[in-house]
Amino acid sequence: MKSGSRERGEIVAEEASKKREARESHAWAGKSGDAAIVVQHFDALTHRLSTTLAGPASAACILFAPFTHDDAVTDACERVLSVEERERADRFAASEVRRMFVQRRALRRYAAALALGSRGDLHAHAFAATDKGRPWLPATPGVSWSFSSCRRGMLAAWCPGVEIGVDLEEQARAVDFMALAQRYFAPEEAAFLLAADEGARKGLFLRFWCLKEAVLKAIGVGLAYGLDRFAFALEPSAALVTAPEEMGGVAAFRAEELVNDTLQTAGTTAAVVVRVGAGEGGPATAVPVG
Repeated sequence: MKSGSRERGEIVAEEASKKREARESHAWAGKSGDAAIVVQHFDALTHRLSTTLAGPASAACILFAPFTHDDAVTDACERVLSVEERERADRFAASEVRRMFVQRRALRRYAAALALGSRGDLHAHAFAATDKGRPWLPATPGVSWSFSSCRRGMLAAWCPGVEIGVDLEEQARAVDFMALAQRYFAPEEAAFLLAADEGARKGLFLRFWCLKEAVLKAIGVGLAYGLDRFAFALEPSAALVTAPEEMGGVAAFRAEELVNDTLQTAGTTAAVVVRVGAGEGGPATAVPVG
């Protein structure tokens, strides 16, 4: 019995190895044509979002792209990914989740190609991640990257010389926003929501949430750092009013809500935050993510 189990295990391992080798071979054989399809797709559907960020942050580039249900495009997107990314995609049980993951990763490579001025081999543009999950591109030292997505679309952002964070949320998303605000927001933000008209609260909550997620991405930390460590005001326009001194205080940040017809039509809320004067150089601890 043990011998049979061992033989079956060896067969499974051999089949997995052959599958991996076949995928690697196919990726290299078809990458040029697939890259052209992906580039053509994103060239046609991607919107560059404008901001009023000043100083070094004025060089920020922010792209929005909707998801597509075109299977041919999704297949091409998958074939420009690394073997590890494709294997990760295969672990998603829901086909819709898998499709969005593949397209998100392809957008990363498209954005990298734009930043580098090299659009032929998307397969070569491999991102890494810090130990806290922040993406960075070894080929663009000194450039900060941020990505976000919801069911309605995805954002890619990059900027040299400053740290950038973006967030995108679906307006129709079902969430107990008041409970979340009272638990995780700064007291003045939760009080602002309670004082607002009931019908406006969800929209205001999403605006706060996008700004707060974006600032945490800008400093390269996760939600565990504390959404309440940063407080924003929404009137007369979005502004950071409280920030930890260890992160440079309020003066170190610039925040802006991303508002245009494209995002509104897509039913999304979005924001960008940059931290200026945060220093240069790549992350100290990083691992490849493809």
